[in-house]
Amino acid sequence: MYSLKRLMEANSGLYLAPLRLLALEVYEKLNHDGVPCTLKTGEEEKNTPGARHMESTVEMFTEKDFYELVVIDEAQMIADRDRGFPGI
Repeated sequence: MYSLKRLMEANSGLYLAPLRLLALEVYEKLNHDGVPCTLKTGEEEKNTPGARHMESTVEMFTEKDFYELVVIDEAQMIADRDRGFPGI
């Protein structure tokens, strides 16, 4: 997938997934491939020291951090105020 390749090449990045299992899959792939990243979903958090990448579910998105690249899987979900608890 081109978006994951670009994410791995970026100095920092955020991958927003519609499902926890998809976020976990990307988290495991990036860490396996030598790109340290953190996972944050409504169910769990896995912090990786020194990570500049984060894999997350859409509802956990906040605008407080800066990333060189953001990948939004199923971007239509970001505007759905009924999806998850934080207001976007």
